[in-house]
Amino acid sequence: MDRRLQGLLIANGALVLLAGFLAGFPYATAIPAAADPNAGPAAAEALRAWHMAHLEGVLNGMLMIASAAAAAHLALSKTAEKVVFWGLVVAGWTNIVASSISAMTGGRGTGATGLDWNTLDFTLFMFGIVGAVAAMIALVLAGLKARR
Repeated sequence: MDRRLQGLLIANGALVLLAGFLAGFPYATAIPAAADPNAGPAAAEALRAWHMAHLEGVLNGMLMIASAAAAAHLALSKTAEKVVFWGLVVAGWTNIVASSISAMTGGRGTGATGLDWNTLDFTLFMFGIVGAVAAMIALVLAGLKARR
């Protein structure tokens, strides 16, 4: 992978990871609220949502950094490099943004529900899925090519 793209992917991955760390603060405040025996279902839902946002940032950031490191050892075409780079940048940022919006608005982003935050989250998640799948297909193909 081109060193410039590799560096940018690592930098974006680190920023997404940091965004995941930031989402850990509201997650940490949701834990004792949900543990209260008098807490209602909203507290449990907030705990679930912030846990997801925290993990989305941490896991997507690590995926981006690890993929950049792995891609350095593969012979990727210029097109494949761009698919890996843009696929993971889109996946990382859309996933942390969508999951954080979901946690703040009470949505889940599991389907289109009209002109609302939930539909925005759903759309962002769909872009992220497409980006991640495209990037992983490009890495699989390059990895299989390298084994020959």
